[in-house]
Amino acid sequence: MTFLAYLSRLLKGHKNFVMDHKKGISIIFVTIGYFGYLAFGGYIFCLIEAPEEAKQQESILKVKSSVMAKFPNVPEAAINHLYEQLSAAGVKGIVIANATAKWTYGNAFLFSMTLLTTIGYGHLSPVTQLGKIVCMAYTAFGIPITLIILAVHVDLLTNISNAYKANLFRRLGYQNPFCVRSVHFFSVMVFIIVGTFILPAWVFYYLESAWSYLDSIYFCFISLTTVGLGDFVPATAAHPQIEIYRFLATMYLLMGVTVVMFMMALATDYYQNCNKGYHVIPVRVIPEKVPIMPEDPPSYGTIIIPETIDETKLLLS
Repeated sequence: MTFLAYLSRLLKGHKNFVMDHKKGISIIFVTIGYFGYLAFGGYIFCLIEAPEEAKQQESILKVKSSVMAKFPNVPEAAINHLYEQLSAAGVKGIVIANATAKWTYGNAFLFSMTLLTTIGYGHLSPVTQLGKIVCMAYTAFGIPITLIILAVHVDLLTNISNAYKANLFRRLGYQNPFCVRSVHFFSVMVFIIVGTFILPAWVFYYLESAWSYLDSIYFCFISLTTVGLGDFVPATAAHPQIEIYRFLATMYLLMGVTVVMFMMALATDYYQNCNKGYHVIPVRVIPEKVPIMPEDPPSYGTIIIPETIDETKLLLS
């Protein structure tokens, strides 16, 4: 085989692979683009707000120094304790001893995700005029994009769930659709609850020393339902790998919101169709240009149905 023939065969194989996996490849590229949008938002917010935060910290430290000079008998530990209490009470701009900057890239990345998913913890907020304008513009464009991305991934999870449901019907039979649909619904729900709430809550319980396990479960539920009260925010305490922790927490929250949306879609489908039958028609789809009739122009998505269909696999609703 010559090199050109081998190259032609290789390109033809790649073309067939792309045609067969067109939807999956497009989902991958769209997801990568969305994460690029999140990364861009984190960079912009960090670029705008970090210098202003540094100025505020410097100003407050000057106030602290002047207070200590005016009242030399007051120990520095007492002033730091006062600052900690004010910060815990929600007073913004307070700098405590050995505090790290809030507007790091990891925190800004997490902030961008909470904007686009409307979780909105409130642990960070822009204080500059430019930051507020960028925040509105970024959110106005980002929320519709986020809804599209979530819908695409919910559709992907739905297809996987439907394949599992079809397998259950084939194994358990088509005579009692309510039981089969119930097995499908509750097994998927248990898997999701364990994988999305119970196990991640143990991870947060381990990483956040100030949280109880109930606090961790509460955080997961409030966050993934996009309520986002902000009373519990991950990666605010000191950790050895705080930035990596923030990135991983962002990934978890984004995937968790997707799964919760899928749970709602699954519950709606079960409520509406729990007593309905299930039908499987053995069709084969050819995603190439095939004329239906010799005189017809080529069309995409030709569906071939066998002449004989096993009636046991066809149960009308």
